[in-house]
Amino acid sequence: METNQNIKSNIDLDQLVKGLEKEDSHNLKLTRNFTILMWVLAPFYLVLAILGIIIDNPPIEQIGFIFFSLGFLAFGFLFKSLNLDYKSIDYGISTIEMLRNAAKRYKLWQLKSYLIIIPVGLISVAASLTIQKGIPHPDLTIRLMIVFTGYVLIMIVAFFIGYLIWRKRQKPLRDKALQLLAEIEK
Repeated sequence: METNQNIKSNIDLDQLVKGLEKEDSHNLKLTRNFTILMWVLAPFYLVLAILGIIIDNPPIEQIGFIFFSLGFLAFGFLFKSLNLDYKSIDYGISTIEMLRNAAKRYKLWQLKSYLIIIPVGLISVAASLTIQKGIPHPDLTIRLMIVFTGYVLIMIVAFFIGYLIWRKRQKPLRDKALQLLAEIEK
């Protein structure tokens, strides 16, 4: 009976490792591509701000472009950090440590989840400052609030989509890692 349980655990562990390797590889590519995109967008918006100053565009728009640049720069550093995390994953460590790391890596809320507030906040300011001119209302404050509210609603939808992706792709891996960890530690 004990042998059958060991065989089942080994099969479960092998399937989990394959799933983790696939998801980690996917996330490695994703973070690398987003890092490159952010490194391109950050200087692009900085150049737009500089050109706007040269051709005497409204200062509020130039400040918005600077905030876009800072937001994309912050996203770039965040994605670079995540990319380095995925590059450093080692499946050759002890099984218990590998399972703990996998469970920690695919936890929904972690420090880097909270750090995303910085670039999202910078880009919300940027969007508010640059998009508000397209709203036909005489009061600048009202235009800024309309754009900001729209941005917040978009971020809520984006969070919900991200949560659904996590729940479908990463939560099962985390749950399985925690289950196997509990079995091993008995």
